[in-house]
Amino acid sequence: MTEEAQKIFADNHCRVRFIELERLTENEFCQTIVGVEGILAGGEYYTPPVFEAADQLRIVARSGVGVDHVDLKAAAEHAVWVTNTPGATNTSVAEFSIGLMLSLLRHIATLAAQMKTGKFVRTGGRELASLTLGVIGTGGIGKEVTRLARAFGTQVLGYDIHPDLDFAQAHQVEYVSLKQLLQQSDIVTIHCGLDENTRGMIGEAELQLMQPTAYLVNTARPQIVDKGALVNCLKTGKLAGAAIDVWETIPCPADDPLLQLDNVLATSWSAFYTDTAVSNMHRRAAQEIVRVLQGHPPQHPVNKPEIRKS
Repeated sequence: MTEEAQKIFADNHCRVRFIELERLTENEFCQTIVGVEGILAGGEYYTPPVFEAADQLRIVARSGVGVDHVDLKAAAEHAVWVTNTPGATNTSVAEFSIGLMLSLLRHIATLAAQMKTGKFVRTGGRELASLTLGVIGTGGIGKEVTRLARAFGTQVLGYDIHPDLDFAQAHQVEYVSLKQLLQQSDIVTIHCGLDENTRGMIGEAELQLMQPTAYLVNTARPQIVDKGALVNCLKTGKLAGAAIDVWETIPCPADDPLLQLDNVLATSWSAFYTDTAVSNMHRRAAQEIVRVLQGHPPQHPVNKPEIRKS
């Protein structure tokens, strides 16, 4: 937790307890949070047994956007607000995503590794400015990726179930169907949230629509892409490569099939991780906790408790 967040709690007379969740089983976590009224949450799981055990809990404030690790129904049934921090990581994730694209196109990671082993090898690449970028999900992060890509001169196609036509007109973005985006894009980058509609939305059929010279970038959620289908397409040359920052488990197992492929640029779920973004997330999450504990509704709720605790 940042010092700024700790100060917000101290100024509002909140006692803070630090819990190292990665070392706890679900049962141990349930025992630990008895009597806790607010949680500044990371990517850990909040299951029905957790909410059942948390007898005093009033808010789980996610220090990020995704809430797929929180059982929102169970939270509501136990009168617990769940909030997130929209916009806090827009810039960090967008910049990282563009960085992954540039590294894929120019083989930056490979060239750097070769230099360290004494190999002075020039490898030809492609320019982002000359390509078409497909952005799946044009919320805050997708929009920021689009702005950055357009600054390079890149043509951008967008896909979203709720297209922002004003944004598209202002930034010369063309909204198309998912099929068209996959067929026409040189790079496809994923920035939608994970829900019942997006889980597995990029499977074998969708990947087969992409050009063999195309790249896939995922800094959103691993479950959006069928891993087995992706591995198969990368092995057989159906795709030129992929950049993956998100994984089913943390840390990612060393024998993960994606890590065995030379045409995969793998990073450690770090797209969001900048000083500014972490500060923004923790500050906003802390402010949400204080608001709820003082009897006010949160500013960015993602659920509605059935019965609010007094």
